[in-house]
Amino acid sequence: MSHFIQEVSDIQNNMRDSTLYRLILTQPHSIETKLLVCGIALLAFYGITILICLLLQNGVGDKLLSVSLSSLIFGRAAGISLALALGFNMIWATILNIYIENTLVIILYPLFVWSIEGISTFKKTEKFFRSIYEVAQKYEKPIQKYGILGLFVFVWLPFWMTGPIVGAAIGYFMRLNVFLNLGVVLSGTNFAILCWAYLLEHLDSKLKYFGQNTMWVLLGVFISLAIFGTLFAKLRKKKGEE
Repeated sequence: MSHFIQEVSDIQNNMRDSTLYRLILTQPHSIETKLLVCGIALLAFYGITILICLLLQNGVGDKLLSVSLSSLIFGRAAGISLALALGFNMIWATILNIYIENTLVIILYPLFVWSIEGISTFKKTEKFFRSIYEVAQKYEKPIQKYGILGLFVFVWLPFWMTGPIVGAAIGYFMRLNVFLNLGVVLSGTNFAILCWAYLLEHLDSKLKYFGQNTMWVLLGVFISLAIFGTLFAKLRKKKGEE
């Protein structure tokens, strides 16, 4: 028991010594801190919902967890496809993926800003934020020509590395107001999710005569494309370094 108490104490001490913990305490009223706290609250609510569903054993908890992981790892098209394949209607599939992507952006945006400002939060995310920084720098000038509309379209487009995280980073470099930036990015993201949900449900109804597994086939396609895109991006980066 004493060993367990000591471990808990060590964890608490490590948290107090962490840059992120001190940052939240010293800048509780900053926009980034408020966004991070809001994002964590949204994530906690979603996690508690999944936990309650798992405890009730109603079959919904497993589905929510699966859709979340699919959306986070393979993208919104895969997340929506899986939601529809698991029996969620178009409305719920849309709501779930909007909730997941919006929460992700609200959590990662302040961490990205702090990373750019030279404030290290999590060592494991530094490489990720560095790649976001490089892509955002690449597309900032072309998008800046078209302003807010260009940023909206960039986030909406279903191309590789044109998602909301990169979009929010571009908005940051365009020196947009935080709320305007996130408003444009999240609007583009939500509109893209609505378009995907409508398109996939329409395809599902049109291709039913091929069988009842249309969404599972499309899910496999989207996962394959996501894996291929990741490998292709890594290969291009490796060649560029050589």
